Amino acid sequence: MIRTYKASGKLMLFGEYLVLNGSDCLAFPLKFGQTLSVTKSDEIIWESHSKHGIWFSASLSDDFTILDTNNEEVAAILRQLFLVIRSEKPDLDFNQKFKIEANFELNWGLGSSSTLISLLGQWSGVETRKLLEASFGGSGYDVACATANAPILYANGKIKKEVHLPESITDKLLFIYLGNKQNSREEIKRFKKKEVAQHQIETMNAMISNALQTDKIEVFEQQLNLSEELISSIIGTIQLKQRFFADYPYSIKSLGAWGGDFFMATYRDLKTAKNYFEENGYDILFTYQEFIK
Repeated sequence: MIRTYKASGKLMLFGEYLVLNGSDCLAFPLKFGQTLSVTKSDEIIWESHSKHGIWFSASLSDDFTILDTNNEEVAAILRQLFLVIRSEKPDLDFNQKFKIEANFELNWGLGSSSTLISLLGQWSGVETRKLLEASFGGSGYDVACATANAPILYANGKIKKEVHLPESITDKLLFIYLGNKQNSREEIKRFKKKEVAQHQIETMNAMISNALQTDKIEVFEQQLNLSEELISSIIGTIQLKQRFFADYPYSIKSLGAWGGDFFMATYRDLKTAKNYFEENGYDILFTYQEFIK
């Protein structure tokens, strides 16, 4: 018997970094993600597949000693996760073949780690928060997105509500791959050294509230621009638009850990926007409808 579990990737639009200090964040579950299939086996076997074939494999003993692997670092994380699961579920049978498959390019940074946590939580019944704390860390918004069916408003470890943006806004959003994968864990470590004031958290929450209450793209863009200014001032990084797209007529919004992976652009005419980014060398683009659940 094959048991199958699914988890969606993620992108954060508002609240990046500040969510670690208790602010709200607005995040999107994606149509891209990972699937885990589990079948009974005589031993513990793990395979991770990208669109191009197996990129990670491991076999482990009953006490989770790594017997064979092509990536010691990833195997060590997997071993740690299995140890946490066994401590929570001592009667669980680990003699299985685990096969995980991604339907997106792993270097896109859409949540290979968070979907892994979600999938193991779904299989084992262990709280994903415990698995996250034992491995990758972070606010947990990404793991929450993994099983969400619509954009979420998230804070302090919980989904506050699902939200539905109007078509007058979603029809004007384009997601573009920047081509520079970011290490979120390292960026989080760097951010935790920064001073964050309560008024900055309240300012972010107000921006999110304003963005969710409007059906006008111009008002939505104002909140995007204000958010870029706020986060730029806190983390000491120049805004993406100023660095690469100063002549673009509409909003450019960094997503997630800033500086890598995907960013979002607003537009009025889709063909014109696509031409602009493609002529600048950015040819991996998705509309909201193609990308977001």
